[in-house]
Amino acid sequence: MKAIVLTLLTTVIGTVAWAQGIQGEITSHPKKAMDMVLMPFGLDHSIIAGQVDKKGVFSIELGGKDTQKVPQDVKSMFMSDLFFNFHFRCGNGDDFGEYRDVPAARIDYVRLLQKGQWAGTVFMVSDENLIPWLEDEAYQPAVKGTFWEVLYLEDELTVSASCTSSKFVDADTNVDVTYAYELALKPGFNWVEYQIEEVYQTEDDQMAAFPSKVKITNLSDPSKIKWIGKYY
Repeated sequence: MKAIVLTLLTTVIGTVAWAQGIQGEITSHPKKAMDMVLMPFGLDHSIIAGQVDKKGVFSIELGGKDTQKVPQDVKSMFMSDLFFNFHFRCGNGDDFGEYRDVPAARIDYVRLLQKGQWAGTVFMVSDENLIPWLEDEAYQPAVKGTFWEVLYLEDELTVSASCTSSKFVDADTNVDVTYAYELALKPGFNWVEYQIEEVYQTEDDQMAAFPSKVKITNLSDPSKIKWIGKYY
């Protein structure tokens, strides 16, 4: 395992974006205005991050969100070690580096509320074919591409680490999987980008194809995000 602390400069191009704010459009959005919310501390303490109008046009901003009204005992219940709050994590927590124990909360998707009721979920992907895998990694095959999540923490830190561990396929096969982290994280909500660079395809469909090499960074280019809504 190699771990080096560095300063990471994030370049944002393309889609209208500033700081951690993004404007765009959710495809096939029903003709209803909705709040775009984050739920690191459950539905009762959801955080409004933006709005989407009747045409699907939205504006979402992660910066400056106030979590002071969330009781500390609720935060403690939902937050856990940073090591556990990435979609992909090293096989051994020690490989993650010195910040493994920093409290954090992972937000996998942006939720949609209409008049206080949960109305839908927004997937943030570069390729719609990633969605079946995100919904069911055990039985749906992964594909190369990028998806995004949100991470909440209360410390400012920089993580640079790479780890390789073995994934069991069958009695005769173990596959090396490599995750590389390069992140500059600030207190509050942060975009996290997962780029699946390689996918391992098992023989005879023993199990669903899975990512074998992934790069985890800050948001690099919001214009690459496809905002796909699923509604209830």
